[in-house]
Amino acid sequence: MSGRQGTMPVLSLAQRFDAPNEFVGEFGWICGFSADAEFLNDAAERFTRLSWGQRAQQGRIALAMMLDPGWAPISLKTVPGVAHLPYRGEKPRPFRLLHAKVALLGFRRVDPAGEWLLRLIVSTGNWTRHTLEQSLDLAWQIEVTGDGAEWKCADVRAAAAMFQWLRGYYDCRLLERETAGGYPETRGAMETVDRWVERCVRRASGPARFMDSRKKSLLAQLAVGIRAEGSAVARNYLAMGSGFYENTTEGGAALEVPQLIVNELRNEGLLTKSAEMDLYVNPRACQGIAGAVEALEAEGFQVRPAAVPVPVFGGGATRSLHAKFLFGANSREGHNACRNPWVYLGSGNLTKTGFKMGIPDGGNLEAGVVFAPESLFWDPAREVALGQVVKNLLPLQWDDLVPPGGDGLEAGAAMEEGGEPYVAAPIAWLEWHEEGGAGELRLPAGEEAEIAVLDTGERPCVRTATGYRWPEARPRMVEIRWDEGERKRDASIPVVDGYGRIAAAELPRLELEEIWLQLADFPLPPMEAGEEEEAEGVVRGLGEGTAGAMPAGSYPVRRMMELVEEVASRQTTVEAQDWGLWCNRLEQTMERARDCAGVAMFRELGLNPLSPLRAAPFRPEYAEDAAAEPGRMYEAALERVERVWGVAGLDELGGLG
Repeated sequence: MSGRQGTMPVLSLAQRFDAPNEFVGEFGWICGFSADAEFLNDAAERFTRLSWGQRAQQGRIALAMMLDPGWAPISLKTVPGVAHLPYRGEKPRPFRLLHAKVALLGFRRVDPAGEWLLRLIVSTGNWTRHTLEQSLDLAWQIEVTGDGAEWKCADVRAAAAMFQWLRGYYDCRLLERETAGGYPETRGAMETVDRWVERCVRRASGPARFMDSRKKSLLAQLAVGIRAEGSAVARNYLAMGSGFYENTTEGGAALEVPQLIVNELRNEGLLTKSAEMDLYVNPRACQGIAGAVEALEAEGFQVRPAAVPVPVFGGGATRSLHAKFLFGANSREGHNACRNPWVYLGSGNLTKTGFKMGIPDGGNLEAGVVFAPESLFWDPAREVALGQVVKNLLPLQWDDLVPPGGDGLEAGAAMEEGGEPYVAAPIAWLEWHEEGGAGELRLPAGEEAEIAVLDTGERPCVRTATGYRWPEARPRMVEIRWDEGERKRDASIPVVDGYGRIAAAELPRLELEEIWLQLADFPLPPMEAGEEEEAEGVVRGLGEGTAGAMPAGSYPVRRMMELVEEVASRQTTVEAQDWGLWCNRLEQTMERARDCAGVAMFRELGLNPLSPLRAAPFRPEYAEDAAAEPGRMYEAALERVERVWGVAGLDELGGLG
């Protein structure tokens, strides 16, 4: 269930993105029909443990999202850290709608490092604020670690295959970009999670509960999933619910898919001929069901309004049914236990394109899961937990039926299907170059494209031999325009700065004493300005507060030596898998202190204060010299910092005493 919690704690859809204790989000994939900025900012903060401002300064993509192409783009400037990937317009769309609502999230343990966790979420609701606040939806999730159960790994394997297939239809260039110097944080994180997924794939065994409609409809996979999850016995109760039904005035069309489900289950020996069958609807928007109540009743269905569970949402709450679910079980008079229960939940509405048809038949891309819950009961009772009562977990009730003949039911609106497709531009980003105070936007290396870059006044920028002159401070996103046949197209694309940060906010300059504060929590990014708390008597995290006792001329020297010691101590403990990220973070942080008085003093003294960091004892074993790639990467980063500081080629610092 999603939304405000009553007396039974239930995770909202956004809370399912929360990083576990001692973990932080590394990278994740999301697909869905629609999303909005309010939900995504909430989810991204929970996943990364970073605020909006921290994510904006970090400039790394943590979540990559593929939505139905008919939905307008959501900007990285609006939701830092979440990339809404455009559809590759040159490829014919294989599905009618991208309707599957799935997230595959990778988390890494911060301390001790090395462990990882994958979380798979299947939702019936969209990634929107409306889902959190107004709709009645369901979600299911599992978590897998490095030694995870083989049967859970099978679900990850199935979901990862769907995401891999989708990646072939969406523009992933921004995620895969290479860098000329530093470590590509986004690509590195994505590849790390890909390796975790591959370990799950190798470990997986048995059938998956997760299913999608790339090859077969959800209907065609339903019975197989039920048999795989439990005993192949006939159940005497079946409940169905859907956010949308066939939008038609012909009652027979709205009845078709529910009747097909019943026929399939009976043919497979999974539903008795005399079973009690309930169809749950949103009375104010049930499409063709509004005119099909009598036909449904003639086929043995009872049509009921969906219930809003009081223990979850509190008394008096109103929610509109959006969940798509099936629930089968055996009931026995005088017994409270649900016997042989199974549940389907997912994105597939009980419509032809949602449940009856797979992609080969012209249907949507849908995804769902069939599972067998344990220890379920029909009604509350002594020694039965709230979370074991089926009416608290699904929007079921058995007290009310819709009025005879469907009086009072409303068809409501048809499902909204979006508008102009959001397709990939000729280039996925522009790169920022600055020299002598003049800024320029350039195409990525090796790319060619006939585009116009528009300034903030929507005027074309002056084209130079190497790029496009930009008359203002570095932008985070820019508008480009190009010709597509006889039509002009526009798109907003991110700008990548010299550190490889994507659509990133400006980094403030640092003083010497602020550098370590930016590195101390690695691999976590630093806090935003103003968030840190200084202990009384401690100078910005470097040593004791003794500045007043030192001569003015020796204070920057002492501070620089303390910084070198702190950096050396920390980097010798950095895990090999984090080394590229460390080099990038170190370079980015150090360069921000280029204008501070402490660095200027060393230039005046003719000394290179960073020279001790090249010594083998101050480096991890795997990077202690330039014989291996980690060592070369580190030395290249130091060289770039030395050039920016203006200390390259100066005398080495004689000692740290």
